[in-house]
Amino acid sequence: MSLYNRYILTVSLALLLSTVLMIAAGLDRLQVYFTIYVFEALVISELYVYFNRKARRALAYVSALLFGCFSIALFLQIFNILT
Repeated sequence: MSLYNRYILTVSLALLLSTVLMIAAGLDRLQVYFTIYVFEALVISELYVYFNRKARRALAYVSALLFGCFSIALFLQIFNILT
């Protein structure tokens, strides 16, 4: 199995498992789901970046996008708390 297939499989399984756990915990806010999904994908992407130089270049864009999404969600949450 190629590195990219393992990456996609790992992200998919992590998101599936977290979805099942969040549903079992009774979470019903979309922002919580989004934040956890982005955080999981960012962590997995960063782990895969260190395995292969070719993967590092390809996943750098993915990591930057995920970090940007996470930053926006965090900013919106802080804004909602302060207002």
